This record gives sequence, C-alpha cells and structure tokens, in this order.
Amino acid sequence: MSIPPPIDGLAKDERLGEPVSVHDPRTENPRARTWLVVLGLPGLVLLPFTVRFLIHGFGWATVLSVLLTIGYLGAAGRILLRDVLPGYGKVVYLYGNGLILADRGDMKVFAWDAIKEMRVSGVRIGSSETVSWRCVLVRADSTEAVVGPEFPGVQDVVEAVSSAVTERLLPKYISRVETGGSVRFGPFTISREGITKDDEQVPWPQVASVEISNGMVYMNRRDRTAGMTATAGEVPNAVAFSELARHVQRVQTE
Repeated sequence: MSIPPPIDGLAKDERLGEPVSVHDPRTENPRARTWLVVLGLPGLVLLPFTVRFLIHGFGWATVLSVLLTIGYLGAAGRILLRDVLPGYGKVVYLYGNGLILADRGDMKVFAWDAIKEMRVSGVRIGSSETVSWRCVLVRADSTEAVVGPEFPGVQDVVEAVSSAVTERLLPKYISRVETGGSVRFGPFTISREGITKDDEQVPWPQVASVEISNGMVYMNRRDRTAGMTATAGEVPNAVAFSELARHVQRVQTE
C-alpha cells in the first residue's frame, strides 16, 4: 500500500490511526494509457508540421494543422493529468478512524467523530447484481465530500464509513429520544410516539419493519399495505435511522 508522505503526515496529525486501504480510480482504468498514446502520438507527429506551417504561412493548411494539434494534445494532456500522473485526480485513503479525500493539491480529512451526516445511495445496474454506490459525507463544519462508483472498492468504503458513523451517532440519537426529544432523518422523524413523515405519524405498534433495499428506505405498516418510502439519498444516516427505529420500537412495545 503506497501512501504519499503528505497524506501520511496529515493522517498522523489528525490521529486517523492505521491505514486500511487506498482507492485510486487510475488503477482501475488501464484504457487511460491507451487513449494517451492514441491521442498524444498524432499530436506530437503534427506538432513540427504545425510549427513549419505557422512560420511559412500555408493558409488553410496552417489553420487545420493548428486545430488538430490543439485537439489531440489537449485531450491527451487532460487524460495525463486526470488519469495517469501520480498526485493528480481523486484518491480515497481509508484509515481506522477516518478517511482522506485527495483531489490534486486539495486534501479533505473526515475523521469519524467529525462526520455529522452521511447520505448513501446504491442502485443495481440493469438486471445484473452489480450495485452502483455513492455516498456524500458532511462534516460538522458543513464541508462535504462525494465518494462515487468511480472509486474501486467503493462498497468497502461505504460500509466502513456507515458502520463507524452509526456506531458514534446512534447512542446520541437514543438518548435524545429517551429523554422525550425527536430525531429527524430527512423526511422521517422518530420519537417515542412513532415515526412521522409528511405530517402523518405511525404509532410504534403499527410499525411492522424499517428496511433499506436497492436505494430505497421502507417503513412497512401492520395496519395497511402501503407504508412510507423515501430514496436512501433523501435520508441522512439511513442505517442509524433503521437501527434507531428498531431500538425505540422494541422499548416502546415491550
């Protein structure tokens, strides 16, 4: 596992613990180097002719040569910076106590204790078993980071973050509800009385289950077929929501 010294130093300063994994899209995109050659080679071949045409002024040939050279070398340069050169592009460094999202020279640290909100969506691609994962992390200072399907092993990142964030937030949510308060999760609100969505409250005895499946959050009812639903992306800390619902329901119906 190769971690650049600036990332390693930042992780130690923020006390993120031991490194767990590195998720670099460039390692999963071997075609980038192929396209670099396909686009860069013609541009380099055209370059001396373009310079000669500019010096001697061959009219339309000069214009065409300049446009082609700029197009080829510009596209190759973009691929080189974004997908090939180290130190460029987005990379996720996962640690025991947080993660670092590096994007060129910008490095954002997300310690588990500093994350106040996590939004996760996972959608199956067509009829396959492959799931396209995406999560948005929000720190207490409102700094955001997006980790999407472009990162290899993104599901591992999502599961690690979700588990760590839920472990830290759930006790706070339980305490708030047990002392008579409520906790809002996007369109849902949990209290000792039940689950509320769109001004409709379902008492705990009528709640059958709370599930997260295929990018959706479901609250199933005992008294009717239609329950309450929302996309997982609408429900921050959706896993904590489902765990809190199970806990409060168990306490209130015993």
